[in-house]
Amino acid sequence: MSLARIPVKIEIEGLGELNGELIRFHAPLTVSTLVKMLPIGGAIAKWDYAIYFHVQLERGAEKPVSRVSAGDILYWPPGSCIALAFANAIPPAQMTKIGRYQADYEMIKLAQVGARITIRRA
Repeated sequence: MSLARIPVKIEIEGLGELNGELIRFHAPLTVSTLVKMLPIGGAIAKWDYAIYFHVQLERGAEKPVSRVSAGDILYWPPGSCIALAFANAIPPAQMTKIGRYQADYEMIKLAQVGARITIRRA
């Protein structure tokens, strides 16, 4: 297994399981900390371009990105949240890209607010 890419499973209540990976290159310190915390999870909330959940990580933006793409896994420092983008967007605040996931992005939009999400090592 490569230390640069950590395969993960993302389980979304009511939708099933997705494959993804955390990628150290995008944000080495943030990804390393999150990998040690796995499994992580919480209740889903929603923006117009992503679903997200709160995590117990307080870290500033590491290599912030100005655009997000459908399929990105992101860390949002102002709210200590992990987000899964289902549409391309320009975020209103700093985001740190931490990985990618594979899914039907239209399906991710159907995730219910309050449903449980869990990310664990594959």
